[in-house]
Amino acid sequence: MGRILDDFVTPVAVVLVECRPRTKKMKQGRLRWRTRIARHAIVADLYPWGTARLSGAYKMRWAIENFKESVQSCSSGKTPSGAFRGNQFFLPLVGLAFARGARGIRSEETRRPLARVHARRQTVERPASPSAPGEEAPEHPVMKKLINAPGAVVSEMLAGLTVAYPNLRKLSGHNVLVRADIDPTSHDRVALISGGGSGHEPAHAGYIGRGMLSAAVAGEVFTSPPPDAILAAIRAVAGPSGCLLIVKNYTGDRLNFGLAAERARAEGLVVKTVLVADDVALADAAGQTGRRGLAGTILVHKVAGAAAEAGLPLAEVAAEARAVAAEVRTLGVALSPCTVPAAGAPGFSLGEGEVEMGLGIHGEHGLARVPLAPADVLVDELLGRLVPPREHPAGRPSVLMVNGLGGTPAMELAIVARRAVETLESWGLAVERIYLGNFLTALEMAGVSLTLLPVTPERIGRLDSPTSAPAWSMAPGRPRERAAEFSAPVESGPPPRPSAPATKAGRALGEALSRIAAALLAAEPALTAADSVVGDGDLGISLARGARAILEALPMLPLDEPPAAAQSLGIALEHSLGGTSGPLYAAFLARASAALARDANDWASALRDGCAAISDLGGAHPGDRTMLDALGPASDALSVAIGAGLTGPEALHLAVEAARAGARATADMRPRLGRSSYLADRALGHPDPGAEAVAVWLGAILA
Repeated sequence: MGRILDDFVTPVAVVLVECRPRTKKMKQGRLRWRTRIARHAIVADLYPWGTARLSGAYKMRWAIENFKESVQSCSSGKTPSGAFRGNQFFLPLVGLAFARGARGIRSEETRRPLARVHARRQTVERPASPSAPGEEAPEHPVMKKLINAPGAVVSEMLAGLTVAYPNLRKLSGHNVLVRADIDPTSHDRVALISGGGSGHEPAHAGYIGRGMLSAAVAGEVFTSPPPDAILAAIRAVAGPSGCLLIVKNYTGDRLNFGLAAERARAEGLVVKTVLVADDVALADAAGQTGRRGLAGTILVHKVAGAAAEAGLPLAEVAAEARAVAAEVRTLGVALSPCTVPAAGAPGFSLGEGEVEMGLGIHGEHGLARVPLAPADVLVDELLGRLVPPREHPAGRPSVLMVNGLGGTPAMELAIVARRAVETLESWGLAVERIYLGNFLTALEMAGVSLTLLPVTPERIGRLDSPTSAPAWSMAPGRPRERAAEFSAPVESGPPPRPSAPATKAGRALGEALSRIAAALLAAEPALTAADSVVGDGDLGISLARGARAILEALPMLPLDEPPAAAQSLGIALEHSLGGTSGPLYAAFLARASAALARDANDWASALRDGCAAISDLGGAHPGDRTMLDALGPASDALSVAIGAGLTGPEALHLAVEAARAGARATADMRPRLGRSSYLADRALGHPDPGAEAVAVWLGAILA
């Protein structure tokens, strides 16, 4: 199940639907089962091994019969180790793969998820092009990308950038690029670091250079980088003047950069953070999560970089960056989806005659889907939402960024720029500068975003100041020379040595972790499919990556010492997971480790303290529709059961049941945090995948 399949088709799947007799007619007919035939479903349609997760009034049970596989293995014959690096949750989950069902196929509300699945299938299963004589027509389209392996795209991209741009060097062991001319021991300027998931190129590595960024941290595609990579970047470039982290407002980025900043401060480094949230599409709908960070981030890079290069202290550089972040506004429109290499299929679908206004750069839902219209009409619609004339006094100077999303021809960007300037000037705004091109993209997504920033003469000076960053339009030419790789300073210590557990408790802990890893690999497709409905669709991929990290770390874990084992496992998963769940579960395990250090048998306190750590770091509370809505009830149930004198297995059984009930209850909760919050009420009826994941990995421990 963990293998990436280039050619995987399920011929016939028989889905047995267990229905509760809710109506008189159903009761009289004693209707219990319905059969639906899913014919030739391409697995890429629902992400690898995906099953459509529906919602509604009925309980559905999946039974897949007459199942065949046609597998063309990866060229290496084994799963690429980095294929599933992304974000989400650390602990493995029990097999929801094909046994996890869906509810409901009856009402209009419950048909919508199924319709979405069918729409995606129609997108994927378009007719194949005619084959050459003597060749059989392909059974499904192939993902066409200039890559070697999905798991290698980020590392090979960074290698290519260091070849192409001599001012870049890569940190050994991390997906981090830094300025080649910076020595933190002698550098007397404030260092600037930014980053995030890959797939947004030229952001952020393209903005490394004198007068802009000092380093950029690259996560896997559309996935926040792990905090250890961010910390390595800070160590590599932060000198006596300190370091400023410029972070886009996504939950994973905030958590990972925030955790890295705290650790850097604990080491004595001076670090400040600026959050960029320029997406006006979510002005009133994002709840506690807030607006997303988009192309306006690049203007923050430029102004802050120029201020740092001018020799300003960290507090003043941060103040200028925050001032830009507070005023910059961005809104975009998408004409087509994009395909994450590890997923192999588009993350969403758009009809031939529709576009999505305000879509996020990871494919998150936007304001609305509207009919396709001429460029001038779409531009006027964008600007009308982006900058109502009443909010900008006539004559106030501004700069405009016309940003391609990755698949938009330069011709179309120029057409958009023409209309945007015409409209803004007709409103009385003075457009002082126009930045036209691909500044922050979303793989091959077709579309455009418009960014507007009010400026003063001083801010114009910052934007006009020279920079050596290759992706900035005014960057000068540079001589070509070979870049070298170097290692960032790290804390030294003896390497761990493999050892078998000597105690019964240690062996039991190792067996539980092995079951968790196996369950996680089995659960990958179902969790990915569920997350594609209410999130970004990479949960199963991330969990599979977490399983491999557990199996890799298992021989080195001090299983006879639960506190040390929990601490070591948290560090290993923090690096491998990244995203939102990496820092959350690292904090969970760190706090649990401290509880176990007080009493190695007090797992109830460990679970309770771990929940508190997640709440402290992520800001979530019960009822926010997060993993805590399953973890919290499980913790309470475990404490009560142990206090009542129940045995360990009995108490754990009650905790698992409480977690499952809590996960089911999230279907009726309005999301307030994470990417589900962008869907608002559209997420109702779908349980939170993160909460369901908690129930699954707890069940794996019980098995």
